[in-house]
Amino acid sequence: MVAMSALRAAAAFTARLNPLNRANQAAHLLSRAVVRSEQVAVRYGSHGKRMFIIKPTDFYDRRFLHLLKYYFLLTGIPVAALVTFVNVFIGEAELAEIPDGYEPEYWEYYKHPITRWIARNIYDSPVKDYEKMMALVQIEAEKAQMRQKQLEVRKHMREKGDGPWFHVETLDKSLIDQGHKATPDD
Repeated sequence: MVAMSALRAAAAFTARLNPLNRANQAAHLLSRAVVRSEQVAVRYGSHGKRMFIIKPTDFYDRRFLHLLKYYFLLTGIPVAALVTFVNVFIGEAELAEIPDGYEPEYWEYYKHPITRWIARNIYDSPVKDYEKMMALVQIEAEKAQMRQKQLEVRKHMREKGDGPWFHVETLDKSLIDQGHKATPDD
């Protein structure tokens, strides 16, 4: 800080000695002297020289779009190649007569081989879906039946004045040991 003040003072002193003939550009940068009279300050309005425009950065936008394009192509090219290969070399299934005694699997009803593979390896079979739905229906029916029984029991308890609160006797206060509270420091 002190060194910069000393440098600035020295530059100002040299500028005062010879303000029109500055050969030292370092002194020009450090001094606070007036601009030379030969150099005219020019301001360009809206026409003329383009000025430096401060705008928000678009680095992250461009990086996001670049990565989006990269990952889209990273997955899109192999998928497109696979679909093209399947369509060209395997093709769609043809409708044919079912032989006697043969029961087709559930995925054999689809026409496209990719749809068949997805139905066979990823999705559950319709039989399994049906069983899951029936189990859900049974659980909900059992819950409804349990709620009905609970409402009926509560209704009978209210009618007869009966309930679990009548079966537990309240303790007598004389049975509670208060001795440790009388002398807490022991």
